[in-house]
Amino acid sequence: MKIVISEPIYLTEKYKSRLKALGDIDTYDSMPASEDEFIKRIKDAEIVIAGRYGFTGESIRKAPGLRMIALWQTGYDNVDLKAATGQGIVVSNVPDYAFDSVAEYAFALMLNLLRKVDKADKELHRGMFDWRRYMGSELLNKTIGVLGLGDIGNRVVQIAHGFNMNVLAVTAHPSPERAKALGLEFVDLDTLLARSDIVTLHLPLTSKTEHMIGAREIARMKPTAILINTARGKIVDERALISALKEKRIAGAGLDVFETEPLPMDSPLMELDNVVLTPHIAFLTRESVDDCTRVTVENVEMFIRGRPQNVVNRAVIAERGQESVA
Repeated sequence: MKIVISEPIYLTEKYKSRLKALGDIDTYDSMPASEDEFIKRIKDAEIVIAGRYGFTGESIRKAPGLRMIALWQTGYDNVDLKAATGQGIVVSNVPDYAFDSVAEYAFALMLNLLRKVDKADKELHRGMFDWRRYMGSELLNKTIGVLGLGDIGNRVVQIAHGFNMNVLAVTAHPSPERAKALGLEFVDLDTLLARSDIVTLHLPLTSKTEHMIGAREIARMKPTAILINTARGKIVDERALISALKEKRIAGAGLDVFETEPLPMDSPLMELDNVVLTPHIAFLTRESVDDCTRVTVENVEMFIRGRPQNVVNRAVIAERGQESVA
């Protein structure tokens, strides 16, 4: 079995040994500079362990022996699932990891913005020691609006209660029983935007959520509100957000994800003083990446045994007559 790890992932010797027991491994420690380079890496592979770079239909077609794409992540919006399914290629992901890491990181961004941690740190390193420059706001008694109540959103709600925050939420499956159990109020999107001091996004990227937060939605927010995005960059219309931040129509934003990644150096976001920007690292804790690699390796092992798990294009399983144990 030819296994290619097409880009950098967290891979300790323990997991590398398990993969070596399955076949020959090629490991790449840098991101591909182009799709042509990516294709050169994966063209002879039967299994590819991949992540952020993504998999286009062209890449899939140029790898005739490819049987499995094992994603070292939860999201699969950067994979051409139609092309993979058409070629009979199983695509697996890691569905349940990093929800504690991402939820905690959302609060790190909130606190950084509200308490001006980053600004104070940078200015102190330049010798400025004037406490009057850093007036902040507390989370206590603020209203947080949570878009999406999966594992991460639920954890955000729990943490918010620890700060004695009022919680509003938008979800596809509201109910009075669930609202009572979680200690929150289900509202529609416009109401959440209008009432929240902090809006935090915890949704997958789909055709329905792409640009879900655009100019109209941002206009509904309080001028004192902040927006947090640790989900997917394209959920937010970045151009509309930049305009609102420049004109101070909202107070700020904490962004770990962007419409284009890596974030271009000439992005207007780089020039704004009311944003905190980080390079898609909300998931990045020792605990979470170890979980991610463990499940990814297990996905490969189970595929080779004929019992693929965590399959996101299940039509392939039906066609092959294999049983998914996800």
